[in-house]
Amino acid sequence: MRRGILFPVAVFVLCSPSLTSAQVREIVLDGETFRKTADGRRLAELAHGTRVIVQRTDGSWVEVRIEGWVPSGTIAETTREGHNGIITTQGGERLRVEPEGPAMGLLLEGFLVDRVEDRDGWSRVRRSGWVREAALTAVSTSLGPAENQGERRPSLVAPGRELTAGEAALVLHAAPEGRAAVTVETGTPVTVLERRSGWTRVRVEGWARSERLVIADRDSVVAGVSAAALRASPDDYARVRLRWTVQFLALEEAEPERIDFYEGEPFLLARAPDPGDGLIYVAVPEELLEAAKELRPLQIIDILVQVRTGRSALMGVPVLDLLALF
Repeated sequence: MRRGILFPVAVFVLCSPSLTSAQVREIVLDGETFRKTADGRRLAELAHGTRVIVQRTDGSWVEVRIEGWVPSGTIAETTREGHNGIITTQGGERLRVEPEGPAMGLLLEGFLVDRVEDRDGWSRVRRSGWVREAALTAVSTSLGPAENQGERRPSLVAPGRELTAGEAALVLHAAPEGRAAVTVETGTPVTVLERRSGWTRVRVEGWARSERLVIADRDSVVAGVSAAALRASPDDYARVRLRWTVQFLALEEAEPERIDFYEGEPFLLARAPDPGDGLIYVAVPEELLEAAKELRPLQIIDILVQVRTGRSALMGVPVLDLLALF
């Protein structure tokens, strides 16, 4: 792997027991994005149940701090972006709840931290960033005095909430305003995944007879979608899967101003499948990076992707997550 590339980090953090309940919140949606600023550049992904320390709020965004311990020898001094430490271990270093304690996450090489304490060869580090208010809930097991009981909770349909179908049968649609796909009986548990323009995407779990199931991979990939359509209606195509034939141009790393990417994330610069559709960006996960390095400029490739955004903040072009390279 090339040095200097920083991939998304799934971080599980336990906070100091001295903190009051009003300061501690939990992530309720697995994979919630941890950003450098409110709605800004991506830094990491926080897993469901991650405990964070709330610092301040700004509208629908909350600045939080993650904290833990790493071996002192894995951190070098730096002055980049106002931080005083940078992880130097190739392949990353485990973030632990206490020295010699259980591993709670992984900080990859190049991750900037604030080094706040050294103890017997270990250093306590922290990093601040922003998450959505809707992705946070209070820590229910440590509520303090009565004044903390009124702490604001996520709205009814905040992502990660466990709900049930209401008094009437619940009709699930393939997309907002799309065809009816299935009817869920009253009282059936559902999990909220996301909200969009008055609609809520939910997940329903249950059991079915094995002989009644068939492979539905084709049905999970949307056909006939152009890059122009993604740009025109970015919200409608969020997280949609596509299989495209594109022309590879170059493998690049995201600069700081590309806020739709993670810090230093590698991506393919490619031409969209339809004439006149222009360029697309395809974010490359770690497991597909070696295959991406073998691509030749102007090579025609088939890709399976998931839409991250139909219109990027900087250039207004689609940003896709690479799932498979054929």
